[in-house]
Order: sequence, then structure tokens, then C-alpha cells
Amino acid sequence: MALPSLLGKVVADPEGVELGFVAHADDRFLEVGEGPGATIWLARRFVGSVADRVTLKAPVYELFGNLNVVDRDGEFVGVVRDTIDMEDVFDSIVVEDEEGRLLTVLLEDIRLIDEFVELSASGEQLAQQGRSGG
Repeated sequence: MALPSLLGKVVADPEGVELGFVAHADDRFLEVGEGPGATIWLARRFVGSVADRVTLKAPVYELFGNLNVVDRDGEFVGVVRDTIDMEDVFDSIVVEDEEGRLLTVLLEDIRLIDEFVELSASGEQLAQQGRSGG
């Protein structure tokens, strides 16, 4: 399959929760655009099939649950405990930090999802924004 054939395709999990569309693809990652300025580099290992859309191997809460989360400086933030979707669109993750507090991280603050989730913000910036969940 040629990489350009992925461009513009919707990326969704098997339950229909959409992450966005393929804006760019290489051998290892899909750049998934969610809207103006919001993109995530998603490891291709999460892709289950490609047809009229790119379908992930499992629901996002299963794929991303229990992944470690690091901030833009590589500092440990916590572990993904849940995902949130709004009207069948992936919106955010719920991260539990080392003290057991829950932090909601919006899609726009996620840079990369692979063996771990990498954020585009520092842990300190997230804390200052007061994004606590639960």
C-alpha cells in the first residue's frame, strides 16, 4: 500500500470514536490532524486495517490505557487511566499521577502516542492550567 493513499482518511477505533484524519504518514507514524493546529503523531503499530478509513486495532481506551505519560521535557507525569470522547470524537485522556490525583489532558496537549504518551506541554504548565479530573 502506498503511503499517499492514507492521506485524508479518517482515523477511528472499531467503536467509531474518531481521532482525526491522516495529514502525513511515514513508515513508523501517522500524523493525525484533529483540527486547526492540533496534531498527534500516532504509532502505526496501533493501526488494525485500512479501507475507506484507518481503523485502530482496538478501542482507544484499551490501546492507550496504562501507557506512561511524559511531559515535553521527558519528565514522568503519570499513567493513562481513561479516555474521554465527545460525540464520538477522541477528546482527552485522564492521567493518574504518582500521588493518585487525576489530571485531564486535552488532545491538543498530546504530541505523540507510541510506547508512551508524550505531551507538548510541561507538567508544570498542565498543573498551572488546573486540569484536574475525577
